[in-house]
Amino acid sequence: MADVNWRAQVLGLAQVWGPDGQRLRLERRAAALLAYLGLEGPSPKFPLASLLWPDSPAATVRNNMRQLLRRLRLTSGGGEWVEADAERLALNASLALDAARMKAAALARQHAHVLEALSPEGGSALLAGFDFDDCPELARWLDGARSAVEGWVRKAREAEIERHTAQGNWTAALALAQAWVQHEPESEQAGSHLIRLHYLQGDRGAALTAFERLRSVLARELGVTPMPDTLALVRQIERGTQLPHAPALPRAALPLSVLRPPVLAGREAAWRQLEEGWRTGQMLFISGEPGTGKSRLAEEFANTQGRWGRIEGRAGDQDIPFASEARAFRTQMARWPEVKLPEWVRDELSRILPELGSPRPLLPLDSESSMLRFYDAQVEAIRLLHQHETLSIADDVQYWDKASAKAFTYAISRLSEAGERGAPGPRFMDCYRRGELPPYAQTYIHQLVDEGWARIIELGPLGPEEVRQLLAGLELPGAERHAEALSRYTGGNPLYIVETLKHLIETDALAQDWPSRLPPPGRVGPLIRRRLEHLSPLALQSAQLAALAGAHFKAALVPEVLQVSVSPVHIALAELETAQVLMGERFSHDLVREAVLASLLPAAARTLHGRLATVFENERAPPLVLAHHWLEAGAVERALPHLLAAARSEEQVLPLEQAADHYARAALLMEQAGRTKEAMQARAAEVRCRTRVAPSQG
Repeated sequence: MADVNWRAQVLGLAQVWGPDGQRLRLERRAAALLAYLGLEGPSPKFPLASLLWPDSPAATVRNNMRQLLRRLRLTSGGGEWVEADAERLALNASLALDAARMKAAALARQHAHVLEALSPEGGSALLAGFDFDDCPELARWLDGARSAVEGWVRKAREAEIERHTAQGNWTAALALAQAWVQHEPESEQAGSHLIRLHYLQGDRGAALTAFERLRSVLARELGVTPMPDTLALVRQIERGTQLPHAPALPRAALPLSVLRPPVLAGREAAWRQLEEGWRTGQMLFISGEPGTGKSRLAEEFANTQGRWGRIEGRAGDQDIPFASEARAFRTQMARWPEVKLPEWVRDELSRILPELGSPRPLLPLDSESSMLRFYDAQVEAIRLLHQHETLSIADDVQYWDKASAKAFTYAISRLSEAGERGAPGPRFMDCYRRGELPPYAQTYIHQLVDEGWARIIELGPLGPEEVRQLLAGLELPGAERHAEALSRYTGGNPLYIVETLKHLIETDALAQDWPSRLPPPGRVGPLIRRRLEHLSPLALQSAQLAALAGAHFKAALVPEVLQVSVSPVHIALAELETAQVLMGERFSHDLVREAVLASLLPAAARTLHGRLATVFENERAPPLVLAHHWLEAGAVERALPHLLAAARSEEQVLPLEQAADHYARAALLMEQAGRTKEAMQARAAEVRCRTRVAPSQG
């Protein structure tokens, strides 16, 4: 059997990935041909060609098919994606097609494999975005094929949710239900699962919220009310009735109140500053030490202003140009899928969002006009993607990479100018750790403040009385008796307070006298590390993997990287959620991630980085991500090709300063490895890029 060199996706956005990591869009008829052969198998050549060109003479149909097959060969670099003889067409074994893989899994009742065939972006619609009104027979086939795919996915989700629920794998079951509701919000079957799972996990409020959302969608989109079974389930929840499949968690769950304290204590003065800044139209910045509640204050304030959204930076973004902006755009496009970006904006954004790309090659950003077009496209995308929100919170901006920060700063300036001309744009509130902003961001913020366009709200620790107010809101028996000691021990830092309370709960010390032995006051890291010591080995390893993978972590990585079966991984992830280490696929707080990293020995970290690099290579991850993990694994020789590939790629589609930086880093590593000739070539490429940067920046 031939080696699989190319992967094709026709579920969602039609595209292919090559053996060297290249990603290409498929045009309409090419995508339809691959989808048809993948789902129907080997097919007669002329009848299939006639589906694609129904109104053309026979000679033209045959010629068009020859040209299409030729274009596919050129796209694949001479490979044969489609086997063709005089009579029939068939997919070549060198091309792995997601729809064919899904069909095979569905027929074999391998439900987990059906879901694995879905695109990473979550799309399951066959040939999404394409219509074939000019090909009536093909359009009818596509309608039936789309229904079949939807049926396979729906059946697989149902089966997997039931399997995970029976095994007590609540995290996996809930994630599947949430994904199902996101893609089919009008599905009462999906909504009922979500309601039930929230309640089984002990979150009655989330269950009732999910029901209200389902009822609203059914009324608005379908004009119907929920089925009697759903209403009966909700009545049971309202009465607090015990449901079947009660959770069997490996340990007692920490109270939800210590994850998000119900009372926002001691922030009255900061709230007044936010209100005053809002009334005067200023941009708002919230600064403070880690754990002072910056994000919580921003979210509570945003709730009073109307519809709002949240974008974020994550640890690890700094090493990848435009990582933060790419995540922000993806977040907003998922939040507002009905927003249609102009074609020129999509083309420019495809430099940082490859899934938006067109078959047309992009011109290098080597002139002032091309750079302005690139940045103006981001301005227009931000304006359109935030137009339905009163306020957007940009969280953890200290992690934003330099390229994203520069582009975002430019966008805010342009949008502010438009606002002065009577075209109000989105308003942003930024949160960052005090003292951790990079110099360029700090200069920009202070310039805005000096000119009166912005204000900084500084959050400090809570006073003793405010600590008492916080504890009273938690409603934890025995907590208020420790108010004075907690205030003194934690310095009034809200996160330190709740982490100390978690320690007292888990050691059965909450109702007793204040412990005589605790780590030095004001340090929360040791307490979090003690909590990590109670985790099972697999749960701790999973948390360590999540910490190293950073923004690229997903639950599906764990079994592959740690080389364990799926079932124990789900139990481990549920354990991490119960211990409030992870929330879904994110850490509950940056300080928790830092404590997890501190628990890793250097040798173990290198091993995990190497395994991550291997898995990411198989998934065709961005070259810069691969370079990072190979370097952290100590495998410089494995990292260098990816670092150079990143530089060459960015030289074509991103601002040249990014490519220059990567060439410089590669040159330094080559010099250290004694590869003098290659280092000189990399230095020459660096000089070439930096020479071209100067005129492009004017």
